Amino acid sequence: MSDFEVVPNLQQSSSSENLISWIPENIRKKECTYFVESSQTSDSGRIVCECGYLREQHLDDAAKPPIFLGKEWDPSRHIQEMPTDAFGDIRFTGLGQKTGKYVRVSSDTPPRVIYHLMTQHWGLDAPNLLISVTGGAKNFVGEAVRDFILSCSHKEGEIVTIGIATWGTVYNRESLVCPMGGFPAEYVLDEENQGSLSCLDSNHSHFILVDDGTHGKYGVEIPLRTRLEKFISEQTKVKGGVAIKIPIVCVVLEGGPGTLDTIYNAITNGTPCVIVEGSGRVADVIAQVANLPVAKITIALIQKKLSVLFQDTYELFTESKLVEWTKKIQDIVRSRQLLTIFREGKYGQQDVDVAILQALFKASRNQDHFGRENWDHQLKLAVAWNRVDIARSEIFTDDHDWKPSDLHPVMAAALISNKPEFVKLFLEQGVRLKDFVTWDTLVYLYDNLAPSCLFHSKLQKVLLEEREHTAGSKMPRLQMHHVSQVLRELLGCSTQPLYPKPKHTERPRLSIPVPHIKLNVQGSSLRSLYKRSAGRVTFTMDPVRDLLIWAVVQNRRELAEIIWAQSQDCMAAALACSKILKELAKEEEDTDTTDDMLALAEEYEHKAIGVFTDCYRKDEERAQKLLTRVSEAWGKTTCLQLALEAKNMNFVSHGGVQAFLTKVWWGKLSVDNGLWRVITCMLFFPLLYTNLITFRYFWQLGHTGTEAGLSSSLTLCWLGEAAELTSIPASSREKRLQPLGCLARLRAFFTAPIVIFLMNILSYFTFLLLFAYVLMVDFQPTPSWREYLIYFWLFSLVCEETRQLLYDPDGLGIVKMASLLIPSTLYPGRIVLSLAFIIFCLRLMHIFTVSKTLGPKIIIVKRMMKDVFFFLFLLAVWVVSFGVAKQAILIHNEERVEWLFRGVVYHSYLTIFGQIPSYIDGVNFNIDQCSPNGTDPYKPKCPETNADNKKPIFPEWLTVILLCLYLLFTNILLLNLLIAMFNYTFQQVQEHTDQIWKFQRHDLIEEYHGRPPAPPPLILLNHLQLLLRRGLLRQPATHHKLKEKLEKNEEAALLSWEMYLKENYLQHQQCQEKQNTEQMIRDIAQRVDVLAELLDLDRVKRTGVVEQRLGSLEDQVHQSAQALRWMMQALRGNGFSSGEDVPPVALDTKEMDLEGKHEESQSPYHVLARNLLYPGSHTLRFPVPDEKVPWEVDFPLYDPPAYSADHKDMAVQDPFSLSLESLLKINYNTMDGLIDRQSFHGLYAVQDGLPLNPMGRTGLRGRGRLHCFGPNHALHPVVTRWRRNLDGSIIRKSLKKMLEVLVAQYPLSDVWALPGGSLEPGETLPLKLKWILRREFWPQFQNLLKQGTEVHKGYLDDPRNTDNAWVETVAISVHFDTQNDVEMKRLNSFLQGCDPELCIRWQVLDKRIPLHANHKELLHKVSTLLGAYY
Repeated sequence: MSDFEVVPNLQQSSSSENLISWIPENIRKKECTYFVESSQTSDSGRIVCECGYLREQHLDDAAKPPIFLGKEWDPSRHIQEMPTDAFGDIRFTGLGQKTGKYVRVSSDTPPRVIYHLMTQHWGLDAPNLLISVTGGAKNFVGEAVRDFILSCSHKEGEIVTIGIATWGTVYNRESLVCPMGGFPAEYVLDEENQGSLSCLDSNHSHFILVDDGTHGKYGVEIPLRTRLEKFISEQTKVKGGVAIKIPIVCVVLEGGPGTLDTIYNAITNGTPCVIVEGSGRVADVIAQVANLPVAKITIALIQKKLSVLFQDTYELFTESKLVEWTKKIQDIVRSRQLLTIFREGKYGQQDVDVAILQALFKASRNQDHFGRENWDHQLKLAVAWNRVDIARSEIFTDDHDWKPSDLHPVMAAALISNKPEFVKLFLEQGVRLKDFVTWDTLVYLYDNLAPSCLFHSKLQKVLLEEREHTAGSKMPRLQMHHVSQVLRELLGCSTQPLYPKPKHTERPRLSIPVPHIKLNVQGSSLRSLYKRSAGRVTFTMDPVRDLLIWAVVQNRRELAEIIWAQSQDCMAAALACSKILKELAKEEEDTDTTDDMLALAEEYEHKAIGVFTDCYRKDEERAQKLLTRVSEAWGKTTCLQLALEAKNMNFVSHGGVQAFLTKVWWGKLSVDNGLWRVITCMLFFPLLYTNLITFRYFWQLGHTGTEAGLSSSLTLCWLGEAAELTSIPASSREKRLQPLGCLARLRAFFTAPIVIFLMNILSYFTFLLLFAYVLMVDFQPTPSWREYLIYFWLFSLVCEETRQLLYDPDGLGIVKMASLLIPSTLYPGRIVLSLAFIIFCLRLMHIFTVSKTLGPKIIIVKRMMKDVFFFLFLLAVWVVSFGVAKQAILIHNEERVEWLFRGVVYHSYLTIFGQIPSYIDGVNFNIDQCSPNGTDPYKPKCPETNADNKKPIFPEWLTVILLCLYLLFTNILLLNLLIAMFNYTFQQVQEHTDQIWKFQRHDLIEEYHGRPPAPPPLILLNHLQLLLRRGLLRQPATHHKLKEKLEKNEEAALLSWEMYLKENYLQHQQCQEKQNTEQMIRDIAQRVDVLAELLDLDRVKRTGVVEQRLGSLEDQVHQSAQALRWMMQALRGNGFSSGEDVPPVALDTKEMDLEGKHEESQSPYHVLARNLLYPGSHTLRFPVPDEKVPWEVDFPLYDPPAYSADHKDMAVQDPFSLSLESLLKINYNTMDGLIDRQSFHGLYAVQDGLPLNPMGRTGLRGRGRLHCFGPNHALHPVVTRWRRNLDGSIIRKSLKKMLEVLVAQYPLSDVWALPGGSLEPGETLPLKLKWILRREFWPQFQNLLKQGTEVHKGYLDDPRNTDNAWVETVAISVHFDTQNDVEMKRLNSFLQGCDPELCIRWQVLDKRIPLHANHKELLHKVSTLLGAYY
């Protein structure tokens, strides 16, 4: 049974009702309609028909049809087609519930019908690869499929194994017959009793059972299988974003006669074959002779091989069968480009998949093509199979020059299918992301996001919201502003949209022309991505950023790393990626994916730290400038802001970042000043003019600056105020150190953030002291001046918080709004202010986070507060449960809410700390401490008591047990749990306290960096000034963010410097990886493998050199022997010898041992004329091996069939029959009327009225499709010109000029040919040539032929040749040497008016041009004549 192994996705099969109606209408079976007894009997000894079936297995009216009486059994007439009766689902009895599909089809069924059945009704997708397994396929396929299913995580349905077998050889096939379809049909495996038949293999999922109306005849399925394979290979499949024709390969294991037929058919149809050497029988026969020249493959050699490899069945090989096998093996070996011999371990070859891919590459490289189609096909195969190693070694070689634009489509495919090694390879081959990434490319890439990707679902949500907003029924098309909307959610509101929404559907990008590219990818054409209506495309601002985001949102680590290595703004890119990944990880539901995202985010943070570390070591000032540089590519944000948004504590706590923050914190003051000096100068500012405080020096700009004019001419180049610097041209800057003047010192001191902070601290403590004094001492019914001062102070604080909210909506400080509550009455007002005082005191924790000593402790306290909240939840469960139970047991119907709360919550909470209620056990019960009826508002209600002695009656033992359990769990368990939580938090935070403090320190520094210098309540003066500027003068707001916008030149230089250091960082990382012990071991192992492979290859090469030298020596000996033979014949002809005692001479070429040669330059005999299947018919030639071609060689078995086609449309043709009477009327070797029967090779022999082909046997008698017996003359003009560049210069390759040749494709033909053909009797120009040219140009073309050069005159190896008719042609080279040749221009003009069904083109001439093989021989001669490249 033959096997298909395909890898598609199973789709939902169509309903059985559709199948029942469709299959009988489109698929047939075959039945014998005439019973004729056969000389052979069945296995049981019963009489059977010539078709192999018993009499009762025929139709009722097939016994004696009157129209067939007395006639011999003929399958073409006595076997008829009728609707099939076996199809549906098949289930193997005893093998579980697994079901497959099966169908019985006629051997003449069109392949498109079967393909439609498989794809539309069986639900099979187009295969990614079609592996046709032949030979010992049963065990191989079964074991391979089982091993694959057990060894990998793929679903079983992803490997579809289709068995193609002969219906007449299937045992128990009666159980499959069901005219209405079997759903399912039960099939019993009974291999013990199958006899000469075969059971179906249960490892297959689908069965195509080929029926030709016979029984017990194997090999019936081979022709249909070959046609089906060819049809499937012509279909297009999109895999990995690349549209390629479905690759097909034939894998041969072992095998018998049917396997040889399958291989022969596959080679004939151009299907590459992988021969598994060592598997036995046919596979080993072909493998052992595959490296021999065809002349060496003789009948004797094949007989010897068969006797060894077919020991059990060798006696079945007749002499005619040996001849047939020899001929087929010769034809198979002649197509070496389609053969790949696979042996495990050979030349480092370990996997069958590598052999299969190499076979496809080998076949593709040797396939005829126009231009660069086969290179594209090879690259598409490599990308689809993800074999970058083969792409490097086999495709990107010196044999072909790749243009970067040619790689754009496969680059997009590699990105979509997540093949980072190919992306890296394409970048190495010159693909520029700036040219590759267009606006449409980005849209296409986001359209092809994986559906399981979280970013994809967020995009779909945005599109749904837009559809609801626009009230449309159709989902809007994805645009980049949709992507930008999702990215802004991930990056934070501090960034501006990366892809702004275009206005009026215009894309605000630069338009640049790019070359034309054509390739279909996943249902859409990449031509639209690189070719617009006007030939221009729109490129994005930062292509590396765009691709990096696309890769990161899909969590593609390797791909993102390759793209990040190409980025220029690398630090911002790494921090942005970290932010995106952390945000996506928060929403990702899959735990593994979340962990991967967080790990990748941490990795990018380390990349940013690594680059910044190198930059900071090289130049501190430029490195700090990178922190606050406004990045246009990342939404006009900064690296520092991105790190803060992503909570990258490691980055923010870096020494360089902290040094920068310290620099900002000290402002214009030197960071070396002690804190006590600053406080002293705050209290006594005249000390500023002494050397107690030192200032940092800055660059002086211009020549006119003075100390007094500092504010106008001196621009302080410090981060945060350098926005003014960008407005000054670089040419006007002069760097001169200048000391600060008097006013400048004063201003510089009091505007420093640390001074502002200390002044605010001093002011705040003064405020708290005054606040406490008013609350405790001076809170009068009529407010005093101190109380008014407090309210004024509160108002200034509220104004400052309002300013911070307006300037920084993300800031803190709203907590102090409670201080606006001015008391309406005396006592409630004092309560409110007292609570406000608590809030103001707690705010000191926020203020003192800047302290290196107190800051970390405050952070620990804040973290422990979170633990307290979780603890309170657990505590509340025990408190409420115990309180409610206690209250219900002790007290009956307490209706006062406040006492209910006291009894349930308050008393239970106090019990934890030892305040146990006295009434809980009845011993310490005092009725005077409670109210019996609950009427006393200041006493709780008494517990249940008896009416006599007022003693409690509740069960004391129960309340005591509950109390003990409550105290056990709360005091011992929960409190110790809280202590453990505090301890864990402390240890956890203590390890990272320094990082956390450094991270949170930024917020306070930024707050006081942008805060007005005056402390409250004097800060109201600054607010008034700000109000005047904004309200009256309409001046724009000046934000004091830590941002710096650089000039373009300065920014470009800074980014180039950053990129240079990034390369150093990556090289350093690679060096560290190489120094790793494990990596070193892996590298050494890899080098040893490569060295072993190189040694093996070197040995093979040296052996090949020796073989070449031996072959060359044999050639020289052969030439010497021929020369001696010629000399001896000449001497004998002149009578110098009688012929006796002639010394032996070297054998002829066909007898020489050419085992050292692997390739023949040209076969000495015609090859095309011996193809087994005669073109345009179903006639098979008699197999003629090479050694039996000459007529002089005895060939007793030679009995060729006769075939002569009847050309009804031809006026002149020789008789159709081979009767001697009609043949005697023909005059050979002369002019027979208008027919020229003279051969260019001289006189030819005539036997029994038929001429004999001068080149030897062909395996067919008659004239075939030719018109005349004997020579059929033809004319083939070879019209050429030089291939030129746009400037007119001739293109060269390998130092030789390149030619272009005129070729044509005629109607009803799939191949291209030279513009010529057979000459009609009496005509001088072929009819096919006249189709191409206008009538008025015929005489001029004849003149061109007369002026041309004859390159060939004689026999043409044509598939139509027979033993008695052959083609002889004259090939004339017509070459136009100059570009402006008048005749060439006239020829082109007359070609334009040709038949519209014809296709004519000038094609580059090389050895891979897809023409008839005999036409390519003529082109080779022309290129040799002109010294051109071939």
